Order: sequence, then C-alpha cells, then structure tokens
Amino acid sequence: MARLAPVAAATAALVFAAGCTRQIDDARPQPAALAEPITALQVADLLSPAVKREEGNLFVSADPTQCAGLAREVDPPFIAAGRPLATAGGHWTSDDGLVFVEEMVAVYRSEFDPAAARRTVTDALAACRGTRVSVRTMSGHSYDFDVTPSAGGAPPDSALWSLRAADWNCDNAFVAAYNAAVEITACGTAGGPDTAALAEQARRRIEALANTTA
Repeated sequence: MARLAPVAAATAALVFAAGCTRQIDDARPQPAALAEPITALQVADLLSPAVKREEGNLFVSADPTQCAGLAREVDPPFIAAGRPLATAGGHWTSDDGLVFVEEMVAVYRSEFDPAAARRTVTDALAACRGTRVSVRTMSGHSYDFDVTPSAGGAPPDSALWSLRAADWNCDNAFVAAYNAAVEITACGTAGGPDTAALAEQARRRIEALANTTA
C-alpha cells in the first residue's frame, strides 16, 4: 500500500469501496455446510478492530507475474488462490499516521488446506527472493521493491516477508488456519510495525471464530 494523496483518496473510494471497508465482498447465500467451522457470514470478523472506514491506495498490479502475490493488493493472488466463498478488506493507519496498513481476508470451503496455502506463499518468497518487483498504485504511482524475507521469525500458521525500496517499505504477513486466511500489508518510509504481532493477532481471531458459531 502506498501513501494516499487527497485526489487519490477520492479515486480509491470510487474504485475500491467494496474492498476497503468492513463489508462482505461476496455476500451471496452459500449452503452452511460449504464453509465450516468459520462461515461466510463471519468473514468481516476476521478483520482487525483497528480497521476504519477509510480507503487505501492499493497496489493494483505487480510484475513479474510470478512474484505478484507478494505485492498485489487488488484481487490478491494468495487470497484468491483458494477460491474463497467470501472476502473482505480493510484499511487503517498507525496512531502517528506514519504507517498504512491494509488487510485482506477470506473464508473458504471446509476442505480448504491452510498448510498448502502457506506453502504457496513460502514457495513464492523462495523463488522471488532478491527479485525486483515493480508495482503500480491506484493513484498511478509506481514503486520498485526488492523482495526479502522478514527479519523476524513467523508465528504459527503464518508466513512473513518484506518489500524494500528507497523511499517506501512494506512488511507483510499471510496467515492461514482452519478455513480462513488473512493477508496484511504494512507500509511506511521505515516499513511497518511488528508484523509478527499482527500475524499472531490475526491467527487468534481465526482461532476464536473457529471455536464459535455465527
């Protein structure tokens, strides 16, 4: 996610209104047995309580294609790969306004394989490590990032990585457990906050929903 200029904010609000607020992107009724233990109606509950009704300046494209999943936030490849029954997204900023966080979440069918989903991420990270990834934002700005592994260890059920550029840096997390996934991108001039902690919080939200009923 990139810095959001006032004009870009208006554009983003028009283009991605469904994806950056706490609402279900695909709310068509689904048979309850398709998604369990977490149901499609619970998808927005996967988002952090910090999510606000604001719009983010999302990364709409990323090249090369084989590394796009590590950067693209519109139709995020890692989220889409599992063929979700419902998706949602949210945006928030740090208290000091220096870090911009994007969350993308999904609920899948009961047979979803979270370990395989995480392997897709770690395989992409291994293949793209050191690769220059060019991204374009919703406002038309471009960044060239180097893909690097996260400096810290990933909590259970998670994968972490970083995108580094001269003036903008992102720290990312992907969490998959039960039949749900959460992807987090935290960007700023100095990178994001403790993404391992954000990933652990996301894992706990998944765990809590898996042990409750909608």
